[in-house]
Amino acid sequence: MGISQLSSRQATPVLLALALSLASGLTAQTLAPPPPAPSAPAEIPVPLLQNATMPPSAAPAREADSRQSASSAVTGAPAAGAASTVGAPAGLLVRVYIPVGNPNVKKVLLAVEPTMGGASAAREFADTLRNDLDFSDLFDFLKSEKFPKDTSTSTPGTFNIDPFRTLGVDFLLKTSVTTKGSQVEAEAHLYDVKKGVSILSRRYPFVSKAAQPARELAHYVGKEIGLALTQVLGIFRTRIIMSCGHKTKEIYVMDFDGQNIKQLTRDRNFALSPSWAPDGKRMLFTSFKPAVRGGPLNPNLYLFDFSTGARKVLSAARGLNTGGVFHPRENKIAYTFSRNGHPEIYILDLDTNSRRGITDTKFFTVEPSFSPDGTRLAYSSTQFGVPHIIVANGNGSGPKRLTFAGVYNSSPTWSPSGDRIVFSGQETPAAGATGANVKNNFNIFTIDPAGSSLIRLTDGEHSSENPSFSPDGRFIVFSSNQGGTYRVSVMTAKGSRIRALTPTSLGHCKQPSWSPRL
Repeated sequence: MGISQLSSRQATPVLLALALSLASGLTAQTLAPPPPAPSAPAEIPVPLLQNATMPPSAAPAREADSRQSASSAVTGAPAAGAASTVGAPAGLLVRVYIPVGNPNVKKVLLAVEPTMGGASAAREFADTLRNDLDFSDLFDFLKSEKFPKDTSTSTPGTFNIDPFRTLGVDFLLKTSVTTKGSQVEAEAHLYDVKKGVSILSRRYPFVSKAAQPARELAHYVGKEIGLALTQVLGIFRTRIIMSCGHKTKEIYVMDFDGQNIKQLTRDRNFALSPSWAPDGKRMLFTSFKPAVRGGPLNPNLYLFDFSTGARKVLSAARGLNTGGVFHPRENKIAYTFSRNGHPEIYILDLDTNSRRGITDTKFFTVEPSFSPDGTRLAYSSTQFGVPHIIVANGNGSGPKRLTFAGVYNSSPTWSPSGDRIVFSGQETPAAGATGANVKNNFNIFTIDPAGSSLIRLTDGEHSSENPSFSPDGRFIVFSSNQGGTYRVSVMTAKGSRIRALTPTSLGHCKQPSWSPRL
Protein backbone atom coordinates (compact mmCIF):
# COMPACT_ATOMS: atom_id res chain seq x y z
CA MET A 1 0.00 0.00 0.00
CA GLY A 2 1.48 3.38 -0.96
CA ILE A 3 1.09 6.63 0.89
CA SER A 4 -2.33 8.09 0.21
CA GLN A 5 -3.40 11.62 -0.64
CA LEU A 6 -2.21 14.65 1.36
CA SER A 7 -4.27 15.97 4.23
CA SER A 8 -5.15 19.64 4.20
CA ARG A 9 -4.34 20.19 7.86
CA GLN A 10 -1.48 22.54 8.65
CA ALA A 11 1.70 21.37 10.35
CA THR A 12 2.03 21.87 14.06
CA PRO A 13 4.69 24.44 14.88
CA VAL A 14 7.97 22.77 15.70
CA LEU A 15 8.33 24.20 19.20
CA LEU A 16 4.86 22.98 20.17
CA ALA A 17 5.52 19.60 18.56
CA LEU A 18 8.79 19.34 20.44
CA ALA A 19 7.10 20.08 23.76
CA LEU A 20 4.39 17.51 23.10
CA SER A 21 7.00 15.01 21.99
CA LEU A 22 8.96 15.41 25.18
CA ALA A 23 5.88 15.15 27.33
CA SER A 24 4.64 11.96 25.71
CA GLY A 25 7.95 10.18 25.17
CA LEU A 26 7.28 10.10 21.40
CA THR A 27 8.87 10.68 19.30
CA ALA A 28 32.51 -0.84 3.20
CA GLN A 29 34.47 0.10 2.58
CA THR A 30 33.95 -2.19 -0.39
CA LEU A 31 37.01 -3.81 -1.89
CA ALA A 32 35.24 -4.39 -5.18
CA PRO A 33 31.74 -4.01 -6.64
CA PRO A 34 29.50 -7.10 -6.54
CA PRO A 35 29.52 -9.35 -9.60
CA PRO A 36 26.48 -9.39 -11.85
CA ALA A 37 25.44 -12.93 -10.99
CA PRO A 38 25.73 -14.90 -7.73
CA SER A 39 26.19 -18.32 -9.32
CA ALA A 40 29.95 -18.08 -9.90
CA PRO A 41 32.29 -16.37 -7.40
CA ALA A 42 34.12 -13.42 -8.85
CA GLU A 43 37.88 -12.97 -8.65
CA ILE A 44 39.02 -9.52 -7.69
CA PRO A 45 42.64 -8.28 -7.91
CA VAL A 46 43.31 -6.96 -4.41
CA PRO A 47 46.21 -7.80 -2.08
CA LEU A 48 45.67 -10.64 0.34
CA LEU A 49 45.44 -9.68 4.00
CA GLN A 50 48.66 -10.97 5.52
CA ASN A 51 48.16 -10.11 9.18
CA ALA A 52 45.21 -9.99 11.54
CA THR A 53 45.03 -6.27 12.28
CA MET A 54 44.13 -5.70 15.90
CA PRO A 55 41.08 -3.71 17.06
CA PRO A 56 41.69 -0.08 18.08
CA SER A 57 40.64 -0.91 21.66
CA ALA A 58 43.10 -3.77 21.94
CA ALA A 59 46.80 -3.80 22.71
CA PRO A 60 48.65 -6.53 20.79
CA ALA A 61 50.32 -9.14 22.93
CA ARG A 62 52.50 -9.95 19.94
CA GLU A 63 52.24 -9.66 16.19
CA ALA A 64 49.07 -11.37 15.01
CA ASP A 65 49.82 -14.69 13.34
CA SER A 66 48.09 -15.09 9.99
CA ARG A 67 49.83 -18.33 9.10
CA GLN A 68 47.97 -21.60 9.05
CA SER A 69 48.37 -22.94 12.58
CA ALA A 70 48.57 -26.55 13.65
CA SER A 71 44.89 -27.05 12.96
CA SER A 72 43.54 -29.95 10.97
CA ALA A 73 44.12 -30.15 7.26
CA VAL A 74 41.41 -31.39 4.94
CA THR A 75 41.25 -34.79 3.31
CA GLY A 76 38.54 -36.24 1.15
CA ALA A 77 37.63 -36.08 -2.49
CA PRO A 78 37.18 -32.42 -3.48
CA ALA A 79 34.69 -31.15 -5.97
CA ALA A 80 35.75 -31.25 -9.58
CA GLY A 81 38.83 -29.18 -10.18
CA ALA A 82 39.33 -28.38 -6.49
CA ALA A 83 42.42 -28.93 -4.37
CA SER A 84 42.23 -31.67 -1.74
CA THR A 85 44.28 -30.08 1.05
CA VAL A 86 43.97 -26.89 3.02
CA GLY A 87 46.23 -24.07 1.95
CA ALA A 88 46.12 -20.33 1.51
CA PRO A 89 45.12 -19.23 -1.99
CA ALA A 90 48.10 -18.42 -4.17
CA GLY A 91 48.71 -15.08 -5.84
CA LEU A 92 46.78 -11.86 -5.32
CA LEU A 93 43.28 -12.98 -6.25
CA VAL A 94 40.54 -12.78 -3.63
CA ARG A 95 37.31 -14.64 -4.21
CA VAL A 96 33.86 -13.18 -3.49
CA TYR A 97 31.85 -16.10 -2.17
CA ILE A 98 28.75 -14.13 -1.18
CA PRO A 99 27.98 -11.12 -3.44
CA VAL A 100 25.98 -9.10 -0.89
CA GLY A 101 25.23 -6.32 -3.37
CA ASN A 102 23.28 -8.69 -5.61
CA PRO A 103 19.51 -8.61 -4.92
CA ASN A 104 19.23 -12.31 -5.73
CA VAL A 105 21.89 -13.50 -3.30
CA LYS A 106 20.81 -16.47 -1.20
CA LYS A 107 21.93 -17.61 2.23
CA VAL A 108 24.67 -20.21 2.37
CA LEU A 109 24.81 -23.21 4.70
CA LEU A 110 27.44 -22.81 7.40
CA ALA A 111 28.54 -25.54 9.81
CA VAL A 112 29.91 -24.07 13.04
CA GLU A 113 31.72 -26.58 15.20
CA PRO A 114 31.70 -26.05 18.98
CA THR A 115 34.44 -23.67 20.08
CA MET A 116 37.33 -25.53 21.68
CA GLY A 117 38.67 -24.12 24.92
CA GLY A 118 37.98 -23.84 28.58
CA ALA A 119 35.32 -22.30 30.76
CA SER A 120 33.42 -19.08 30.32
CA ALA A 121 35.66 -17.31 27.77
CA ALA A 122 35.07 -19.99 25.12
CA ARG A 123 31.32 -19.99 25.78
CA GLU A 124 31.08 -16.20 25.60
CA PHE A 125 33.17 -16.13 22.44
CA ALA A 126 31.08 -18.87 20.79
CA ASP A 127 27.73 -17.33 21.74
CA THR A 128 28.76 -13.87 20.54
CA LEU A 129 30.24 -15.12 17.27
CA ARG A 130 27.19 -17.25 16.51
CA ASN A 131 24.90 -14.28 17.23
CA ASP A 132 27.02 -12.04 14.98
CA LEU A 133 26.91 -14.49 12.09
CA ASP A 134 23.15 -14.94 12.49
CA PHE A 135 22.65 -11.17 12.69
CA SER A 136 24.43 -10.76 9.34
CA ASP A 137 21.53 -12.51 7.58
CA LEU A 138 23.99 -14.32 5.29
CA PHE A 139 23.84 -17.84 6.71
CA ASP A 140 21.68 -20.81 7.42
CA PHE A 141 23.25 -23.03 10.08
CA LEU A 142 23.71 -26.78 10.06
CA LYS A 143 21.80 -28.13 13.06
CA SER A 144 23.98 -29.74 15.71
CA GLU A 145 22.18 -33.07 15.51
CA LYS A 146 23.12 -33.34 11.84
CA PHE A 147 26.84 -32.89 12.41
CA PRO A 148 28.98 -35.84 11.29
CA LYS A 149 29.92 -37.99 14.27
CA ASP A 150 33.40 -38.81 13.05
CA THR A 151 35.59 -36.88 10.61
CA SER A 152 38.89 -38.32 11.79
CA THR A 153 41.45 -39.83 9.45
CA SER A 154 44.49 -42.03 9.84
CA THR A 155 46.76 -39.09 9.16
CA PRO A 156 47.51 -36.94 12.23
CA GLY A 157 46.44 -33.28 11.94
CA THR A 158 43.85 -33.88 9.24
CA PHE A 159 40.09 -34.33 9.05
CA ASN A 160 37.72 -35.67 6.42
CA ILE A 161 35.55 -33.00 4.82
CA ASP A 162 33.44 -35.39 2.73
CA PRO A 163 30.69 -35.85 5.37
CA PHE A 164 30.07 -32.09 5.36
CA ARG A 165 30.04 -32.04 1.57
CA THR A 166 27.46 -34.84 1.55
CA LEU A 167 25.21 -32.74 3.82
CA GLY A 168 25.32 -29.84 1.35
CA VAL A 169 27.38 -27.60 3.64
CA ASP A 170 28.96 -24.63 1.89
CA PHE A 171 31.40 -23.52 4.58
CA LEU A 172 32.83 -25.00 7.77
CA LEU A 173 34.05 -22.93 10.73
CA LYS A 174 36.36 -24.23 13.46
CA THR A 175 37.36 -21.98 16.39
CA SER A 176 39.24 -22.23 19.66
CA VAL A 177 39.88 -19.90 22.60
CA THR A 178 42.58 -19.88 25.23
CA THR A 179 43.17 -17.45 28.10
CA LYS A 180 46.45 -16.45 29.74
CA GLY A 181 45.72 -14.02 32.51
CA SER A 182 44.17 -10.93 30.91
CA GLN A 183 45.17 -12.11 27.45
CA VAL A 184 42.59 -13.87 25.31
CA GLU A 185 43.71 -15.75 22.22
CA ALA A 186 41.49 -17.19 19.52
CA GLU A 187 41.99 -19.22 16.38
CA ALA A 188 39.56 -19.27 13.47
CA HIS A 189 39.64 -21.65 10.50
CA LEU A 190 37.11 -21.25 7.72
CA TYR A 191 36.89 -23.81 4.92
CA ASP A 192 35.24 -23.88 1.51
CA VAL A 193 33.67 -27.33 1.81
CA LYS A 194 32.89 -27.83 -1.86
CA LYS A 195 36.43 -27.03 -2.98
CA GLY A 196 38.15 -28.43 0.09
CA VAL A 197 40.34 -25.37 0.64
CA SER A 198 41.02 -22.94 3.45
CA ILE A 199 39.55 -19.46 3.17
CA LEU A 200 40.70 -18.07 6.50
CA SER A 201 43.20 -19.50 8.97
CA ARG A 202 44.36 -17.04 11.60
CA ARG A 203 45.40 -16.63 15.20
CA TYR A 204 44.26 -13.53 17.11
CA PRO A 205 46.25 -12.80 20.27
CA PHE A 206 45.68 -9.58 22.14
CA VAL A 207 45.17 -8.03 25.56
CA SER A 208 41.75 -6.42 25.55
CA LYS A 209 41.00 -3.12 27.25
CA ALA A 210 37.30 -3.91 27.31
CA ALA A 211 35.48 -5.54 30.21
CA GLN A 212 34.46 -8.45 27.98
CA PRO A 213 37.55 -9.49 26.00
CA ALA A 214 36.05 -12.72 24.61
CA ARG A 215 33.03 -10.83 23.30
CA GLU A 216 35.18 -8.09 21.80
CA LEU A 217 37.37 -10.66 20.11
CA ALA A 218 34.36 -12.54 18.74
CA HIS A 219 33.13 -9.33 17.07
CA TYR A 220 36.52 -8.93 15.46
CA VAL A 221 36.68 -12.52 14.23
CA GLY A 222 33.12 -12.21 12.91
CA LYS A 223 34.12 -9.10 10.98
CA GLU A 224 37.01 -10.96 9.33
CA ILE A 225 34.84 -13.97 8.46
CA GLY A 226 32.36 -11.66 6.75
CA LEU A 227 35.13 -9.85 4.94
CA ALA A 228 36.70 -13.12 3.75
CA LEU A 229 33.39 -14.26 2.24
CA THR A 230 31.97 -10.98 0.90
CA GLN A 231 34.96 -8.61 0.60
CA VAL A 232 32.70 -6.04 2.29
CA LEU A 233 33.38 -4.73 5.77
CA GLY A 234 30.40 -5.53 7.97
CA ILE A 235 28.85 -4.14 11.14
CA PHE A 236 30.34 -6.34 13.85
CA ARG A 237 32.49 -3.54 15.25
CA THR A 238 29.87 -0.78 15.24
CA ARG A 239 27.73 0.86 17.91
CA ILE A 240 24.43 2.71 18.22
CA ILE A 241 23.64 5.87 20.20
CA MET A 242 20.10 6.81 21.22
CA SER A 243 17.95 8.92 23.55
CA CYS A 244 16.17 6.96 26.31
CA GLY A 245 14.23 7.58 29.48
CA HIS A 246 10.93 7.80 31.28
CA LYS A 247 10.22 11.35 32.52
CA THR A 248 13.55 12.67 31.29
CA LYS A 249 15.86 11.60 28.45
CA GLU A 250 19.56 10.73 28.47
CA ILE A 251 21.95 9.62 25.72
CA TYR A 252 23.01 5.95 25.77
CA VAL A 253 25.37 3.87 23.62
CA MET A 254 25.30 0.12 22.91
CA ASP A 255 26.84 -2.46 20.63
CA PHE A 256 25.10 -3.04 17.30
CA ASP A 257 23.34 -6.11 18.76
CA GLY A 258 21.90 -4.33 21.80
CA GLN A 259 24.53 -5.47 24.30
CA ASN A 260 26.87 -3.40 26.49
CA ILE A 261 24.41 -0.54 27.05
CA LYS A 262 26.07 2.44 28.75
CA GLN A 263 24.66 5.80 29.82
CA LEU A 264 26.65 8.76 28.46
CA THR A 265 24.83 11.82 29.83
CA ARG A 266 23.36 12.53 33.26
CA ASP A 267 21.64 15.81 32.55
CA ARG A 268 18.41 15.01 34.44
CA ASN A 269 16.66 16.84 31.66
CA PHE A 270 16.06 16.14 27.98
CA ALA A 271 19.09 14.97 25.98
CA LEU A 272 18.03 14.33 22.39
CA SER A 273 19.03 13.82 18.75
CA PRO A 274 22.48 12.20 19.01
CA SER A 275 24.56 11.76 15.84
CA TRP A 276 28.05 10.38 15.18
CA ALA A 277 31.11 12.17 13.90
CA PRO A 278 32.69 10.51 10.83
CA ASP A 279 35.68 9.43 12.95
CA GLY A 280 33.45 7.60 15.46
CA LYS A 281 35.17 9.40 18.34
CA ARG A 282 32.67 12.19 18.94
CA MET A 283 28.97 12.86 18.75
CA LEU A 284 26.59 15.79 18.57
CA PHE A 285 23.46 15.98 20.70
CA THR A 286 20.95 18.51 22.00
CA SER A 287 20.23 18.98 25.69
CA PHE A 288 17.92 21.26 27.63
CA LYS A 289 20.53 21.41 30.39
CA PRO A 290 21.55 25.05 30.86
CA ALA A 291 24.77 25.90 29.03
CA VAL A 292 26.04 27.72 32.14
CA ARG A 293 25.20 27.24 35.79
CA GLY A 294 22.01 29.08 36.58
CA GLY A 295 21.31 29.72 32.91
CA PRO A 296 17.92 29.33 31.20
CA LEU A 297 16.49 26.01 30.02
CA ASN A 298 17.04 25.91 26.28
CA PRO A 299 17.70 23.24 23.63
CA ASN A 300 21.46 23.73 23.22
CA LEU A 301 23.81 21.90 20.84
CA TYR A 302 26.76 20.03 22.38
CA LEU A 303 29.83 18.16 21.15
CA PHE A 304 30.73 15.04 23.17
CA ASP A 305 34.12 13.26 23.21
CA PHE A 306 33.83 9.48 23.76
CA SER A 307 37.42 9.05 24.98
CA THR A 308 37.22 11.65 27.74
CA GLY A 309 33.50 12.06 28.34
CA ALA A 310 33.95 15.82 28.02
CA ARG A 311 31.38 18.01 26.33
CA LYS A 312 31.57 21.38 24.64
CA VAL A 313 28.79 23.86 23.92
CA LEU A 314 28.59 24.57 20.19
CA SER A 315 25.43 26.66 20.00
CA ALA A 316 23.36 27.99 22.89
CA ALA A 317 21.52 30.88 21.28
CA ARG A 318 17.97 31.32 22.49
CA GLY A 319 15.63 29.06 20.52
CA LEU A 320 16.20 25.73 18.82
CA ASN A 321 19.76 24.42 18.44
CA THR A 322 19.10 20.84 17.44
CA GLY A 323 19.42 18.09 14.85
CA GLY A 324 23.17 18.54 14.39
CA VAL A 325 25.02 16.39 11.83
CA PHE A 326 28.67 16.44 10.76
CA HIS A 327 29.76 17.14 7.22
CA PRO A 328 31.43 13.90 6.04
CA ARG A 329 34.58 15.62 4.71
CA GLU A 330 34.83 19.09 6.21
CA ASN A 331 35.02 20.36 9.78
CA LYS A 332 31.50 21.72 9.65
CA ILE A 333 28.08 20.74 10.92
CA ALA A 334 24.54 21.38 9.72
CA TYR A 335 21.85 21.90 12.32
CA THR A 336 18.48 23.52 12.96
CA PHE A 337 18.60 27.00 14.44
CA SER A 338 15.53 29.14 15.04
CA ARG A 339 15.76 32.87 14.67
CA ASN A 340 12.61 34.93 15.19
CA GLY A 341 10.65 31.74 15.75
CA HIS A 342 11.36 30.18 12.34
CA PRO A 343 13.66 27.14 12.39
CA GLU A 344 15.97 26.96 9.37
CA ILE A 345 19.06 24.95 8.41
CA TYR A 346 22.40 26.54 9.32
CA ILE A 347 26.03 25.56 8.72
CA LEU A 348 28.41 25.97 11.66
CA ASP A 349 32.11 26.10 10.74
CA LEU A 350 33.97 24.49 13.65
CA ASP A 351 37.30 26.04 12.61
CA THR A 352 36.08 29.64 12.58
CA ASN A 353 33.12 29.22 14.94
CA SER A 354 30.98 31.08 12.41
CA ARG A 355 27.39 30.33 11.47
CA ARG A 356 25.43 30.99 8.28
CA GLY A 357 21.94 30.07 7.16
CA ILE A 358 21.52 28.01 4.00
CA THR A 359 17.70 27.89 3.88
CA ASP A 360 15.27 30.77 4.03
CA THR A 361 11.86 29.15 3.63
CA LYS A 362 10.00 31.20 6.27
CA PHE A 363 8.55 27.87 7.38
CA PHE A 364 9.73 25.09 9.68
CA THR A 365 12.80 23.57 8.02
CA VAL A 366 14.55 20.98 10.16
CA GLU A 367 16.45 17.64 10.40
CA PRO A 368 19.38 18.06 7.99
CA SER A 369 21.27 15.01 6.69
CA PHE A 370 24.36 15.16 4.44
CA SER A 371 24.85 12.77 1.53
CA PRO A 372 27.94 10.51 1.91
CA ASP A 373 30.07 12.82 -0.27
CA GLY A 374 28.74 15.99 1.36
CA THR A 375 27.53 17.53 -1.88
CA ARG A 376 23.82 17.24 -1.09
CA LEU A 377 21.57 17.76 1.89
CA ALA A 378 18.21 16.19 2.75
CA TYR A 379 15.85 17.79 5.25
CA SER A 380 12.20 18.12 6.25
CA SER A 381 10.19 21.31 5.63
CA THR A 382 6.60 22.54 6.01
CA GLN A 383 6.89 24.99 3.13
CA PHE A 384 4.38 22.88 1.16
CA GLY A 385 1.78 22.85 3.96
CA VAL A 386 2.83 19.74 5.87
CA PRO A 387 6.31 18.29 6.46
CA HIS A 388 7.87 16.83 3.32
CA ILE A 389 11.35 15.61 2.42
CA ILE A 390 13.52 18.01 0.42
CA VAL A 391 16.92 17.45 -1.22
CA ALA A 392 19.19 20.40 -2.01
CA ASN A 393 22.82 21.05 -2.80
CA GLY A 394 25.15 21.08 0.17
CA ASN A 395 25.04 24.88 0.30
CA GLY A 396 21.22 24.90 0.32
CA SER A 397 20.76 25.86 -3.33
CA GLY A 398 18.59 24.00 -5.82
CA PRO A 399 16.03 22.50 -3.40
CA LYS A 400 13.85 19.72 -4.81
CA ARG A 401 10.79 18.20 -3.19
CA LEU A 402 10.94 14.39 -2.95
CA THR A 403 7.68 13.40 -1.22
CA PHE A 404 4.18 14.37 -2.36
CA ALA A 405 1.95 12.20 -0.20
CA GLY A 406 1.34 11.59 3.48
CA VAL A 407 0.60 14.05 6.27
CA TYR A 408 3.97 14.12 8.04
CA ASN A 409 7.31 13.06 6.50
CA SER A 410 10.42 13.47 8.63
CA SER A 411 13.87 12.22 9.75
CA PRO A 412 15.58 11.69 6.37
CA THR A 413 18.93 9.85 6.38
CA TRP A 414 21.12 8.84 3.43
CA SER A 415 22.32 5.34 2.70
CA PRO A 416 26.12 4.89 2.76
CA SER A 417 26.18 4.51 -1.03
CA GLY A 418 24.04 7.61 -1.52
CA ASP A 419 21.47 5.84 -3.70
CA ARG A 420 18.60 5.77 -1.15
CA ILE A 421 17.12 8.03 1.52
CA VAL A 422 15.26 6.47 4.42
CA PHE A 423 12.63 8.47 6.31
CA SER A 424 9.54 8.11 8.49
CA GLY A 425 6.14 9.04 7.15
CA GLN A 426 2.60 9.28 8.48
CA GLU A 427 -0.08 8.28 6.00
CA THR A 428 -3.50 9.82 5.46
CA PRO A 429 -6.19 7.51 6.96
CA ALA A 430 -8.06 5.52 4.34
CA ALA A 431 -11.32 7.01 3.10
CA GLY A 432 -14.23 6.05 5.35
CA ALA A 433 -12.01 4.77 8.17
CA THR A 434 -13.35 5.43 11.67
CA GLY A 435 -12.50 4.57 15.26
CA ALA A 436 -9.86 1.88 15.65
CA ASN A 437 -9.43 1.71 11.87
CA VAL A 438 -7.90 5.18 11.83
CA LYS A 439 -4.20 4.59 12.41
CA ASN A 440 -1.93 7.58 12.80
CA ASN A 441 1.17 5.42 12.92
CA PHE A 442 4.45 6.34 11.28
CA ASN A 443 6.12 3.93 8.87
CA ILE A 444 9.64 3.63 7.51
CA PHE A 445 10.08 4.35 3.78
CA THR A 446 12.97 4.55 1.36
CA ILE A 447 13.13 6.65 -1.79
CA ASP A 448 15.89 7.43 -4.27
CA PRO A 449 17.36 10.97 -4.33
CA ALA A 450 15.53 11.70 -7.59
CA GLY A 451 12.17 11.15 -5.87
CA SER A 452 11.24 7.79 -7.42
CA SER A 453 11.06 4.17 -6.24
CA LEU A 454 9.18 4.88 -3.01
CA ILE A 455 9.10 1.70 -0.86
CA ARG A 456 7.37 1.18 2.47
CA LEU A 457 9.33 -1.14 4.77
CA THR A 458 7.07 -1.43 7.84
CA ASP A 459 3.49 -2.65 8.05
CA GLY A 460 1.74 0.24 9.80
CA GLU A 461 0.53 -1.83 12.75
CA HIS A 462 2.84 0.18 15.02
CA SER A 463 4.68 3.48 14.80
CA SER A 464 8.18 3.18 13.35
CA GLU A 465 10.34 6.31 13.41
CA ASN A 466 13.83 7.85 13.33
CA PRO A 467 15.55 5.48 10.86
CA SER A 468 19.32 5.27 10.37
CA PHE A 469 21.33 3.05 7.98
CA SER A 470 24.12 0.73 9.11
CA PRO A 471 27.54 1.62 7.63
CA ASP A 472 27.32 -1.26 5.14
CA GLY A 473 23.82 -0.22 4.05
CA ARG A 474 22.35 -3.69 4.72
CA PHE A 475 20.40 -2.79 7.89
CA ILE A 476 18.25 0.01 9.28
CA VAL A 477 17.94 0.89 12.96
CA PHE A 478 14.79 2.72 14.08
CA SER A 479 12.43 3.19 17.03
CA SER A 480 9.15 1.28 17.30
CA ASN A 481 6.35 1.33 19.85
CA GLN A 482 5.38 -2.29 19.34
CA GLY A 483 4.39 -3.53 22.79
CA GLY A 484 3.56 -0.01 23.98
CA THR A 485 7.08 1.25 24.77
CA TYR A 486 9.31 2.79 22.14
CA ARG A 487 12.31 0.50 21.73
CA VAL A 488 15.27 0.72 19.36
CA SER A 489 14.85 -2.01 16.76
CA VAL A 490 16.72 -3.17 13.69
CA MET A 491 15.67 -4.71 10.37
CA THR A 492 17.27 -5.50 7.05
CA ALA A 493 17.25 -2.76 4.44
CA LYS A 494 14.45 -4.74 2.75
CA GLY A 495 12.25 -4.52 5.85
CA SER A 496 12.65 -8.11 7.06
CA ARG A 497 13.84 -9.70 10.33
CA ILE A 498 12.72 -6.93 12.69
CA ARG A 499 14.32 -7.34 16.13
CA ALA A 500 14.00 -5.14 19.23
CA LEU A 501 17.36 -4.28 20.80
CA THR A 502 16.67 -2.21 23.91
CA PRO A 503 14.97 -3.38 27.13
CA THR A 504 11.77 -1.70 28.29
CA SER A 505 13.51 -0.86 31.57
CA LEU A 506 15.23 2.05 29.79
CA GLY A 507 11.87 3.66 29.08
CA HIS A 508 11.12 5.07 25.66
CA CYS A 509 14.20 4.82 23.43
CA LYS A 510 14.22 6.91 20.27
CA GLN A 511 16.40 8.69 17.73
CA PRO A 512 19.01 5.95 17.19
CA SER A 513 22.11 6.71 15.14
CA TRP A 514 24.40 3.96 13.79
CA SER A 515 28.14 4.54 14.08
CA PRO A 516 30.72 4.31 11.33
CA ARG A 517 33.01 1.27 11.53
CA LEU A 518 35.07 1.57 14.69
